[in-house]
Amino acid sequence: MNIAPYILAHGNWISMEQFMELALYDEIGGYYSKNISSIGFRGDFSTSATMCDLLARRILQLWRECCKSHHRKLPIIEIGGGNGDLAMAICRNMTIWERLISRYYMVDRSQALRNLQGMVGGHSVTVFSSVKKALKKVDGHAFIFSNELPDAFPARQFVFQGGEWLELGLTVTDGRVVRQANRCPLPASSAFEQWAQEGQIIEVHESYVAWYAEWEQYWKSGSMLTVDYGQTNDKVYYRRPQGSLRGYMAHTLLSVEELLPLAGRCDITADVNFTDLINMARSCRDDVVQYMSQRDFLLPLADTSVPEEAHLVAVPGAGNYFNVMIQHRFNG
Repeated sequence: MNIAPYILAHGNWISMEQFMELALYDEIGGYYSKNISSIGFRGDFSTSATMCDLLARRILQLWRECCKSHHRKLPIIEIGGGNGDLAMAICRNMTIWERLISRYYMVDRSQALRNLQGMVGGHSVTVFSSVKKALKKVDGHAFIFSNELPDAFPARQFVFQGGEWLELGLTVTDGRVVRQANRCPLPASSAFEQWAQEGQIIEVHESYVAWYAEWEQYWKSGSMLTVDYGQTNDKVYYRRPQGSLRGYMAHTLLSVEELLPLAGRCDITADVNFTDLINMARSCRDDVVQYMSQRDFLLPLADTSVPEEAHLVAVPGAGNYFNVMIQHRFNG
């Protein structure tokens, strides 16, 4: 995808959020729309769901606990389910009775992925284009979960220069696409005060917060599980003065400069600031919020003699690089 004409058509400057939206979700050349490779060993990246069933078993255990505390068999809504590996693993680990009585819904904005997910569970899985539509289907009562979802949202990028925060974007100079800083209004984020050090670059997933606000009011009760890579504000940019924005192609890590010419053909992501997500969740009604490492979340069911399961709970490693937020809502 040649992004230079797009930048020139928008005043010769676009934000990194606009760039990510184009590169990931453009209907013609976007990565998630047209060019995503298979997830896993032969794809561009792997997730916990592609390695083993540990995450699926733990999610299923949490769903059972949630149903018990809410005194009802809550429908399951998975958001951003990729190629459906996690959905298949969860269904595989259900009892026959659970498979018969449970309702499983998947939500994805990508038509290509929705087409793929629609073939995962036959008639037992229903696919929607928005969380709002799925929640209306179940009258607002649901167990909602996602694995590596917030990081897939376009992020704004800021740099602290000369005593102020400036937004980083892309411009065309001498025929080359390069980053350039502009003065722009700052969104709400815990990172601005914590990381105000000369030259520090941060990312803010403002688009995720806006997306959540669109459907949150339709969620009446249940629990929501969010698993992703990233940390709380005091740790997320530790030893990362250049920020966390990066790309992946065939399991190869790409810097911002390397991924620009590969726009539309590689995954683009940034670490999640869980402090922002926790603050967002706690501001909703009387929700109860839990936060823990992936290790603490998975360890009750992990068999560390199995290499794949040991990898997911390893510290340092995936066990503390990935973290978990659980949001409980009882007042619907």
